Amino acid sequence: MRTNLLSLVLLLAACGGRPDGLRPTTIAPADDVADEESLPTIPAPTGQLPEGVAPTRYTLALTVDPSQERFEGEARIALTTAAPTRQIWLHGNLLEVSSVTVEATGEPITGAWSQVDEEGLAEIQLDRTLPAGDSTLVVRYAAPFNRALRGLYSVEEGGAHYAFTQFEAISARLAFPCFDEPRFKTPFEVTLTVRADDVAAFNTPERDRMDAGSGMVRVRFAPTLPLPTYLVALAVGPLDVVEHAPLAATDVRQRPLPFRGLAARGKGAEMAFAMEHTGAIVEALERYFGIPYPYEKLDIVAVPDFAAGAMENAGLITFRDTLLLMGDDAPVWQQRGYAYVMAHELAHQWFGNLVTLAWWDDIWLNEAFATWMGYKITDEVFPDHQADLAMLGGVHSAMGTDSLVTARQVRQPIETSHDIRNAFDSITYRKGGGVLAMFERYLGADVFREGVRGYMRAHAHGTATYRDLLGALGEASGRDVQTPFSTFLFQAGLPFVQVAVDCEGDTPTVGLTQSRYLPVGSTGSSEQTWQIPVCVRYGLSSDGDSEAKTACTLMTETQASLPLEGCPDWLMPNAGGEGYYRFAMASEDLAKLREQGFSHLEPSEQMAYADALEGAFENASIDVPDMLAALAPLVRSDIRPVATTPMSTHRFLRERVVGEDAQARVTAASARLYAPMMRRLGWSARPGEDGETQMLRTEVIGHMAMFVEDARVRRDAVRRANAYLGMGRGGDGEIHPGAVNSNFVGIVLAVAVQEGDAAFFDALLARFETTADSLLRGQLLSALSRTRDPELAERARALALDERLRTNEVLTPLYGQLSMPETRDDAWEWVKTHFAALRDLLESNAGRLPSLGSFFCSAEKADAVEAFFSEHIEALPGGPRNLATTLEGIRLCAARAEAHRASAAEVFH
Repeated sequence: MRTNLLSLVLLLAACGGRPDGLRPTTIAPADDVADEESLPTIPAPTGQLPEGVAPTRYTLALTVDPSQERFEGEARIALTTAAPTRQIWLHGNLLEVSSVTVEATGEPITGAWSQVDEEGLAEIQLDRTLPAGDSTLVVRYAAPFNRALRGLYSVEEGGAHYAFTQFEAISARLAFPCFDEPRFKTPFEVTLTVRADDVAAFNTPERDRMDAGSGMVRVRFAPTLPLPTYLVALAVGPLDVVEHAPLAATDVRQRPLPFRGLAARGKGAEMAFAMEHTGAIVEALERYFGIPYPYEKLDIVAVPDFAAGAMENAGLITFRDTLLLMGDDAPVWQQRGYAYVMAHELAHQWFGNLVTLAWWDDIWLNEAFATWMGYKITDEVFPDHQADLAMLGGVHSAMGTDSLVTARQVRQPIETSHDIRNAFDSITYRKGGGVLAMFERYLGADVFREGVRGYMRAHAHGTATYRDLLGALGEASGRDVQTPFSTFLFQAGLPFVQVAVDCEGDTPTVGLTQSRYLPVGSTGSSEQTWQIPVCVRYGLSSDGDSEAKTACTLMTETQASLPLEGCPDWLMPNAGGEGYYRFAMASEDLAKLREQGFSHLEPSEQMAYADALEGAFENASIDVPDMLAALAPLVRSDIRPVATTPMSTHRFLRERVVGEDAQARVTAASARLYAPMMRRLGWSARPGEDGETQMLRTEVIGHMAMFVEDARVRRDAVRRANAYLGMGRGGDGEIHPGAVNSNFVGIVLAVAVQEGDAAFFDALLARFETTADSLLRGQLLSALSRTRDPELAERARALALDERLRTNEVLTPLYGQLSMPETRDDAWEWVKTHFAALRDLLESNAGRLPSLGSFFCSAEKADAVEAFFSEHIEALPGGPRNLATTLEGIRLCAARAEAHRASAAEVFH
């Protein structure tokens, strides 16, 4: 369809005007353009690319030798142009362009390439007019391998060189010229020229290869289905290829699915666990969607140095290698990490890949759904993982972020590249996933699934917006879904539901009052409402028996009343724990819930109860004596996340609230709660012990060793660390995995570093330099970062800039040092002194640096963090919002500490 150019210019003016030096032009409709002088000048866009020129196909030829500093490429982009033009706006970042031509009717048109901003907006000025219609843009270029794990980057592992890609969100432009927005979905045809001994992998299967001379081969791949640029991917290097039998055809998928694993040389055997279990996840997702896995093949790639956890590239999913590479005795948390992340990334093959967001303001359509679906499928395939509780824990974590006035909306307007980077946060993933879970319960699981299936069928291989999804859910349910759901999409904040049981009238009721939850010290307004699906569960006594009942309503106003079948013995204000809200109750109703109802609560409801207590402590509606009294029974819970809830409160009280003279009393109180559990669990797993018990043991040992600093536990930890490392009398200096349970290797190493001397620190550092095991490498680096010795602490901090560290390891030593009160101030001074070097090393990831200030808890420190970053923040990608969130968190921490200081003194005097 032809675009009216006058409408286009008016739209561009409304979107942010023009940069200096570009003249405004009155534009006639395209049919009235008589000559080149009357063609419009289109100002540089400040958000999305202008309409009028769009890609319809990419043909890319890249020469990739990871041992070199640079790669070369030719991009042939088929275009459709709505009106004659002498300008093409697109993207290309740090590309050294040698030639630009456009092949259309007649002689090729020559173009001049210029990059106009640091984010990779580029302009091509043509030497004569490109007519409306179809053409092919041809760009020849070279570019450096990226240093910050973005775009096309190189990695050295074990003396070998590899190249991998990470294009989401706006990094494909670092690898080839493109229209780097998700709305542009086209087929890609790719040919890679690589070293003859290297494996080359792409989104699609290899079609053929031929000799290219000079020890190189040219590998051609099958064309892709329509993809946005951010889902294109490749991997090159001396990779181990683990060929798995094709995943068998199913009732949903009529063909076998080719399936491989790729890993750095020599590590293919460590993919056995992932190769064994991935097929079941694929099949579970196909059953849910009723749609076959959408792509020709499935490759999973273990990447040695990777900024993200994983990336859902269509048909070539990349993972941080510790998620895929596992030994025979892999820790429980590593196995669970694989299961959930694999389910998340495979869910994206439908959510995001098959149906793609039109613009980044709808990134929740990808990430919230993959978060929710990842846990849902993990719960189906691995029921012992208790993935539903893991998801709820993540949702509660997001509630903490959502209580800030600096919190984003789930569907946040995207106006700058800062906004794109900030969109990948806990609000999008965890809050979005929690809201989906709430509405699935509200609509019913079967109805919700039918809505999702309808959405997928309607938009397969295309793009969609939130309206499309909510419309499909509404059509499937016969309800207005868009109105209530939108109240969670288009406003930030955490709903707070105050609950009052009234048994005075003929019909017992629950009175509900909603507002925005705010922590003590917040500057926000609580006058905010949502349309909240609220369900309560309550107990009724009859003939000596107690029966649990459920009552639900859609709360659309500030207040609501929910009738009950009788006066309850106890009432849980968030049935199933699936409502995205915090709640509060009168003290007598809370006491009934704790004393009579707690044993009847589902595990997720126990977690919601524990979160409500923490919320009350954060807004200072419960004081320290009552909080400690309420927390103590939780330790007896069979639910691990509930039993460990008091740990964080003890940590806050000791470090932030009480004076030095009372800190030992807080420690002793925590020891009294957890020492019996430590004695019961011990260090060794029992035959047949489930994963939850193993993880509980790990958390309790960590708490007793690192917080309580129990002398006996720490002696045992040091002894096990020495045995594990083959150190000490009679040691052989070799790793002995059987000497310590794999679940707490990191803990015993950290304790041993704190108890050890410089020689022990040096021994761990030497082991870090030489180990080929990525998991152990991370454990060693984390342990080194926990030293408290002043001289060794300085060396630990210096590791952040050590060339031996991978890019994704740079911040580990700083987080470790900042996490401890003894080293925090020195670590902050180190960060300030070496800020420029950190910024340059992290490049596009430097927007994370403001989070280093989040370990502080005083108004003075907030002012100091703000003063330091104020002159740097605009240059840090995504930095402004990260800084604002950090500063608010510091100030709220200070306000909470002050609010509890007096009542804490009553307990720990």
